[in-house]
Amino acid sequence: MNFKILDGAMGSELIRNGITLPKHLWSADANQSHPELVSQIHGDYIKAGVDFITANTFRTTPRAFAKTIGKLKEASGDRGTQTAMRYSYLFRDGTAEQEAKKSLTIAVDLAKRAAGNNTPVLGSIAPLEDCYLPKLFPGEKIAKKEFSLLGNWLVNAGVDIILLETMNSIQETVAGLSVLQQLKVPVWVSFVLKDHGHLLSGESLESAMKQLDSFKVEMILLNCNPINRTTKAVDKLVDNWQGNWGVYPNLGTGEPSPDGDIHERESMHSFLKLAEKVISMGAAVMGGCCGSTPEHIHSLNQLK
Repeated sequence: MNFKILDGAMGSELIRNGITLPKHLWSADANQSHPELVSQIHGDYIKAGVDFITANTFRTTPRAFAKTIGKLKEASGDRGTQTAMRYSYLFRDGTAEQEAKKSLTIAVDLAKRAAGNNTPVLGSIAPLEDCYLPKLFPGEKIAKKEFSLLGNWLVNAGVDIILLETMNSIQETVAGLSVLQQLKVPVWVSFVLKDHGHLLSGESLESAMKQLDSFKVEMILLNCNPINRTTKAVDKLVDNWQGNWGVYPNLGTGEPSPDGDIHERESMHSFLKLAEKVISMGAAVMGGCCGSTPEHIHSLNQLK
């Protein structure tokens, strides 16, 4: 079958390997605290047969680092000692922006080293404040400035594609695209849904796709949605989008976990049943989001 394979989860794989992911920074913390594990996970996906690797840049933002630094400044005395020691590296360069850029650059380098010369590397940019809370969108002016900064960092670090990932509202998606389209790399957009026909913001998926017509978007995807929701949403996606598309579902049961910690996973059978459906409908890309593993990617390879 003619489709490409995107890699699987990073955050839930770090958790599965015994790493505790801190609030705000989440998986971005591992770029400096456990780079060897980040590299190993990328390598496991390469061995499983992916066509694309996603750098661990989901939370490498000044906003996330500023929150962490702010928390440390609030901590004082003995109560904050262990936390301060744990994140002492945050203060080496003095600013959240510098630390975010450092983490992002390390993440892309780890991905590129694992990918070698033949596997394109995606640079992920998430909603600036929170994937699951679209009401926290910081506004167009601020968002454009931050998306532009992140986009330029990713291009300078050497990514092949920029992925606007887990986008939850039209407004934030458009703000990102309006500045990222100026960069000389392809841009993919992936949406997280409230139900099979609406983004988390409540706006229709159909309206969101119409907005993308104003931009050069190489690929539209659905990610971090439960398998059942993804299965239903694919029909609406195919009916309203003429370009390349794909999916990488959340494999946890029930609603996605905000911290990415998956306690119960959908069966491999359910995952492959979805894969067979979307591939038969013409999906250009299939992968996995939270809860997916190299084993899922290996099984996808058996469908080719």
